[in-house]
Amino acid sequence: MPTSTLFGRLANSLRRFCAATIKLREFFFAGAVVAAAAATGLVLWPSIGANNIALVFLTAIVGVAVRFGLWPSLAASIVSSLCYNFLFIAPYYTFTIDEPANIVAVVFFTIVAIVVSNVAAHARVQAIAATERARMTELLYTFSRKLAGTGTLDDVLWATAYQTALMLNVEVVLLLPEGDEIVVKAGYPPEDRLDAADVAAARWAWKQDAPAGQGCPMLSEARRLFLPMRTGRGIIGVVGVVGVNGERTGRLLSAAERRLLEALIDQSALAIERIHLVADMEGVKRTIETERLRSALLTSISHDLKTPLAAVLGAAGTMRDLAGKLNDEQKGELLATVIDESERLNRFIANLLDMTKLESGAVIPSMARHDLHEIIGSVLRRGKAMLLSYKITLDLAANLPMLDLDAVLIEQVLFNLLDNAAKYAAAGTTITVMTMREDNFVLLQVLDEGDGIPAADIDHIFEKFYRAQKGDRVRAGTGLGLAISRGFVEAMHGTIAAANRADRAGAIFSVRLPVPSDSEHLREAP
Repeated sequence: MPTSTLFGRLANSLRRFCAATIKLREFFFAGAVVAAAAATGLVLWPSIGANNIALVFLTAIVGVAVRFGLWPSLAASIVSSLCYNFLFIAPYYTFTIDEPANIVAVVFFTIVAIVVSNVAAHARVQAIAATERARMTELLYTFSRKLAGTGTLDDVLWATAYQTALMLNVEVVLLLPEGDEIVVKAGYPPEDRLDAADVAAARWAWKQDAPAGQGCPMLSEARRLFLPMRTGRGIIGVVGVVGVNGERTGRLLSAAERRLLEALIDQSALAIERIHLVADMEGVKRTIETERLRSALLTSISHDLKTPLAAVLGAAGTMRDLAGKLNDEQKGELLATVIDESERLNRFIANLLDMTKLESGAVIPSMARHDLHEIIGSVLRRGKAMLLSYKITLDLAANLPMLDLDAVLIEQVLFNLLDNAAKYAAAGTTITVMTMREDNFVLLQVLDEGDGIPAADIDHIFEKFYRAQKGDRVRAGTGLGLAISRGFVEAMHGTIAAANRADRAGAIFSVRLPVPSDSEHLREAP
C-alpha cells in the first residue's frame, strides 16, 4: 500500500474518533447548561415564583439548540422537564405530581421545549448551510481566479487536485490520456499509481463519458469515484477524468458535495480547454506568420531579386554576343553594370540571411570595445560606390567614449541606413552622419534630404517586408534593411527610431547605444 494512502486512512480514522468525541462533549455541555439553568431557577424562585422558572429552562434549551443542534437540545428538553418536575413541582424532590394542573404544566412545558428546540435547531442548520454556501461560493470564486492566473497545464492540474481535496476533504487524482491509455498526472495527496479496479473504472469513465467506480452501478468495486471532465461542447478527451475517495462510512459524497465537485470539475475543464486553445492559437499565429513570411519572401525573390539578376544576365549576354563589336568604354560600362547589380543582389541575399538568423534567434553579438567613428569610416569606404552620387557630411562629436559593440553588426546597421537614405533621396543631395553624447547614451543619426516618411508609414517602417510609399526613382529593395537594423541594434541593447526632419524635407534615423559604466576611453574628433 502506498505510504500516502496509509497516512490518509490513519488521518480519516483519527477524524472519525475526534468527531465521536465531539458529539459526546456536546451532550455533556447540554447537561451542564441545564444544570446551570436549574441552579439559576433555585436562586430566582423566591422572586419570580415557580411558574416563571420554565422560562429559565426554555432559555437554556434555545441556547443549546443554537449552539449544538437538534439532538443535544432534545436531550436538554427532556432533562429540563425532569428537573422542573423534580425541583419546582410539589411534592418537591420527587417525580410525583399531586395536582392535575401541575401535570398539565409539565406536559405542556415538555411539548413547548421540544418544539422550541426543533425550531432553534432548524434555524441553526439553515444558518450553517447559508454560511457554508457563502464559504463555498467564496472558495469557488477564489479557485476560478487562481485558474484564470494559471498559464500551464501542470499548474491547473495541481490547483484542481489541491482545491478539491481541501474543499471536500477527500483524496484526489487527475488522469490524462496518453495515446490510447489514461495515466495519473496529478494528485493530492501525491499519488502515482492506481490498482487495476481503479484503472478500469477511470478508463470506462473516460471512454463512456459517464461516472464509474465507488457508489456507481458500473465498476462499483473500485476504491474511487471517477467523473469525466467536460464542458458545454462535450467531453474533453485531452483532459480525462477526476477520481476521488475518502475513508468515510456510508456515501462517499453528499448531494451538495457532489454538486460542488462537479462545479470544480467544470471550472477546471474550462481552464484546461483555455490553455489548449491558447496553445492552438499560438500555433495558428506561428503558421500565419510563417505563411506571411514565405509569401513575402517569394514576392521579394520574384520581383526584387529578378531585377538585378536580369541586368547581370543582360550585360553578360551582350558582352558574349557582341564581344567583337564593343569598344573598351562600352565593355567597361557593361562590366560595371555586372559588378553593381551583383553587389546589389548580394545585399538582397545577405539581408534575407540576416533576417533568417534574427527570426531563429541565432544572432548573438560578439561584444567588445570599439571606436564608433572608426566604424563609420569603414562603412563609408565600403559604401563608396553606392554613395557616389551624394554629398556626405560628417558631424561627429568630440570625446565620445568607447562602446561595447559588435563591430560587424553595427557596421551593417549603418550601411543599411545609408542604403535606405540613398534610395529615397535624390542624387546630388546631402546625406549627413551625426554623432553626439546624450547622458548615458551615444546617439548616431543618419539624415537625408528626400521626401521624408509618410505619417502612415512611421509606425510600420521597421516591420519586415514593409516599404514606404516611393516614387519611380527609388531603387527596389526587399524591405528588410530597417527590420534587420532594428534587430541588430536591440541585440546590442540599443534602440532605433525614425522621424521626419524639422528643419527641411527628409528623414532622420536615430540609433541610441548605451555607454559602458566603466568607460574611460575618450577620443578626439578627427
